[in-house]
This record gives sequence, structure tokens and C-alpha cells, in this order.
Amino acid sequence: MDNAELAIGIDLGTTNSLIAVWKDGAAQLIPNKFGEYLTPSIISMDENNHILVGKPAVSRRTSHPDKTAALFKRAMGSNTNWRLGSDTFNAPELSSLVLRSLKEDAEEFLQRPIKDVVISVPAYFSDEQRKHTRLAAELAGLNAVRLINEPTAAAMA
Repeated sequence: MDNAELAIGIDLGTTNSLIAVWKDGAAQLIPNKFGEYLTPSIISMDENNHILVGKPAVSRRTSHPDKTAALFKRAMGSNTNWRLGSDTFNAPELSSLVLRSLKEDAEEFLQRPIKDVVISVPAYFSDEQRKHTRLAAELAGLNAVRLINEPTAAAMA
């Protein structure tokens, strides 16, 4: 299967995110580095200013709330910023960190680079929220070839 035949879908969720590949006529979920399909959509910064994504960031929500961000998908399309330690991030930047983590997990699983993806978004997302989603993909090194409404994605399943 060459890159042109590789169909990658991402559910960039408010609470959790997932990535899947279309393979052998069916969608196959791709596990993250912890062997789990769900990657929490949470970002934290550790004491050495390293970014933590997903599971490692979850426990820090209560222990280091000033260095942890969650639910940032709700701010897509707005000018809301989060301060994590000494750094400031907006919703597309935080979302890009989740997308980059999913991308790395998929590349490890598939043993090939990925670039083109389809991302599901809420049907109510405005044009600005969709632009921010595309920006997040771009910041993660991905090309969002299409944004698909979540109800449409569910109907296709």
C-alpha cells in the first residue's frame, strides 16, 4: 500500500482523541504508545519544560493545574490562551500537540510517514473553528484533506 492508498481518520475530541486507518475494507483503530486507543486530549508541561500529551498529562491536572490544559477544543475559533508554566498556547497550538502525538503513534504502528488525514469535527463548528482545526493539523505536520462532520462520520460507520 503506498501513501496515496493510505486513508487516515482522526477524531480530535474534546476529552479524548483517536486515530484510525482504513485497511482491508474496514477502519482499524491505531493504539497509542501505551497500547490504548483513546488518547486524552490533555496537555501539560513538566518541571523541565517538556510537553506531556495524553495519559502522562492526566494526573497533572490536579497536581499541576497551572501547567495543564484540557477542554481546549471548546475554544477553537476564539482568541483564548492557556499559560503552561512560562509559555502561552492557543487552542490550535494545543490541539496540534495532540494531533502530533496521534501522528507519531500512527507512524510507529504503520511503519511509514503519514501526511494526509481526514479529521472529524462537530457539525456545529463555524468556519473559524474549522480554520483553527486545519491550522492545528498544519502545525502538527499534517494535511487535513477534509474535515467531516461527526454525524456524517457516524453514518458512514
